[in-house]
Amino acid sequence: MEITAITELDAVNEMLSVIGESPVNTLENLQNIDAINALRILRAINRQEQARGWSFNIISEHTLNPDTYTKRIKWADNYLYLKGNNGEKLIKNGEYIKDLSTGDTTFNSPISAEVILLVPFEEMPEPMRSYIIAKASFSFQTRAMGSSDLTNITQSTVQEAWMRLQEYELDNNTYNMLDNTSVSELRKR
Repeated sequence: MEITAITELDAVNEMLSVIGESPVNTLENLQNIDAINALRILRAINRQEQARGWSFNIISEHTLNPDTYTKRIKWADNYLYLKGNNGEKLIKNGEYIKDLSTGDTTFNSPISAEVILLVPFEEMPEPMRSYIIAKASFSFQTRAMGSSDLTNITQSTVQEAWMRLQEYELDNNTYNMLDNTSVSELRKR
């Protein structure tokens, strides 16, 4: 038996099961309005949660290279957030990057930036996928059914998934209480 990663289709079917709907076989050419809404909510929650930045989707030193001829830097579809490592305030301006602090849209040299990327659903760590499915199911259920009993159950599932995600983040990072600026100030006394 092969165990595969949870896909968007699995996630949508999980969300549909919360409201007692039958599963769908594909996400292509959806006709079921509940499945369409579930997929829309799943993708919105996924983007919203990934934009917070996690150990799996933050690149602290990413080089943005300008085009040789136009001197412009193209905005990649998977960028959720950019912050220049030298104080540049980088935003999306059409299809390109703009430095909001200077107003520049052309760059003579590469820029080093911290980037938060939108990772494809199937490539995220299992705890993140579980959390997104739980949160999307909660949102979907409250909109579709509004049942207080289901709300309590799905809310409990969201909290449990959140705790597992936080455990994952703690295990995969080198957090140190002494690096906190408030704690550092207390140590100086």
